[in-house]
Amino acid sequence: MSKLFNKNKSTISRHIANIFNEKELDEKSSVAKNATQLKRYDPRTKKDRIAVVDVNYYNLDVIISVGYRVKSKQGILFRKWANSILKEYLLKGYAVNDRHFQDIDYVTTMLDQYRNAGGQLPSSISMLEFLKAYQRGFKILDDYDHHHLEIPIGQKGTYVLQYDECINLIHNTMFENRGDLFSIERDDSFKSSISTIYQSFGENDLYPTLEDKASALLYFIVKNHSFIDGNKRIGATIFLYFLSQNNALYKNGKERINNDALATLTILVASSRPEDKEIMIQLIKTIIK
Repeated sequence: MSKLFNKNKSTISRHIANIFNEKELDEKSSVAKNATQLKRYDPRTKKDRIAVVDVNYYNLDVIISVGYRVKSKQGILFRKWANSILKEYLLKGYAVNDRHFQDIDYVTTMLDQYRNAGGQLPSSISMLEFLKAYQRGFKILDDYDHHHLEIPIGQKGTYVLQYDECINLIHNTMFENRGDLFSIERDDSFKSSISTIYQSFGENDLYPTLEDKASALLYFIVKNHSFIDGNKRIGATIFLYFLSQNNALYKNGKERINNDALATLTILVASSRPEDKEIMIQLIKTIIK
């Protein structure tokens, strides 16, 4: 792996240790210790001797995980290769067209640029899960282009979110790397983001279901840049809080979206074009459905 990603052994070892410490992979099922004969230099005899030592052999999951963590040109090439394999899988399994491939390229290129600028991305396994979830949104893009967008049916939300409780939540949450500018509001757009999801036209709500409201809430908070610093983290926190208050964090015993996939989604929202607002909101809704 050191040669593959052009990183020294200590860097690779550190990434592997973090992978297991963070429970991204199970060490017992990912590593095999095999007795291997190796040449070792003996300073006493000044000759090489054959020594039998236990060597760790890592499975493909570990290699992929390391590949999505390292910062090097080879790491970028590896991620492009991994993405090409995902494309091939999608092509064979779902017959996705070239437009959809371009969308995957857009997402993965954007995430690499975010990483190269110093941003921290989620683990590789969650990243692949996110891309698979993103693939479910491709039908939305195609339906949108052909003007027959089918809106997923959702459930009614009963909890009404208030601005003051959101501010209290932000101030009382222990965010990592919280600087002096974190959560300082630029204007009144945060308050507007909350109230907008409850707007109606006549007797019809603009965002009628719980999923509609949650998706729009995440989009508006992240995209409006209401705070000097921390928009993505605050958006994700309020999004999860809103689902929790509506008893909707889990569906059929499974979380609607894991933290790593949500972090990736907020990056995608922040980097999206303003004209893709409705598509992004429906994409969020599809992923959490």
